Amino acid sequence: MADSYSVLVPVYNGAPYIRQFLDRVPAEVKPHLCFIDDGSTDGSGELLQRLRMRVLIHRHNRGKGIALRSGFEFVRKLNRRYIVTLDIDLQHPPEQILAFLPVKRNHICLGYRRQRKFMPLLRQFSNFATSLLITVRTGQVIRDSQCGYRGFPAQLIHKLRFQESGFQFESEFLIKVTLAGYRIQHVEIPTIYNAEPSAMNHITDTLKFISMWFRSFFWS
Repeated sequence: MADSYSVLVPVYNGAPYIRQFLDRVPAEVKPHLCFIDDGSTDGSGELLQRLRMRVLIHRHNRGKGIALRSGFEFVRKLNRRYIVTLDIDLQHPPEQILAFLPVKRNHICLGYRRQRKFMPLLRQFSNFATSLLITVRTGQVIRDSQCGYRGFPAQLIHKLRFQESGFQFESEFLIKVTLAGYRIQHVEIPTIYNAEPSAMNHITDTLKFISMWFRSFFWS
């Protein structure tokens, strides 16, 4: 599996986590890492460059969806079989990256945080609601729609196009890949929350999700 996958890590003001993240990544995975610095103001991009990591730079913050789409554009130029995505803030344990590989043909590995009681109450509600609506929309059980820890065949980024720029990208992704015939395979990960405030705005992001969900019925 030496050169068969890429690991995409969007970063926005993630400097406090970068060194620990890299310490915890399996050694064999490090050459496959690609960070996307999405307009950080805390020197994240510069730190990654000093550590000789591969990093794509957005000069201004453009949203997690666009950061991942930039990563997809980078991977398109490579001959990769799989892509793994995860966040920098250590809520997605880097030690588990290889658990998302290899994925079965036409399967998506989706992280699943079973211990919901450790989530903030608003996050529990929004995750339950979005997971339920995506389950209804796709006909497949989606246990944790807001988890960005995922592994999937790189072929799908050549087949599908995505439009959402912010956190709604992750829901758009799940809807489009399942409608295209991919199957969801859940991978359990621990439920970890640190003291940092969420970048999500629960009201506006929920409204954007609902709008995207209704529009999905008109996607061809």
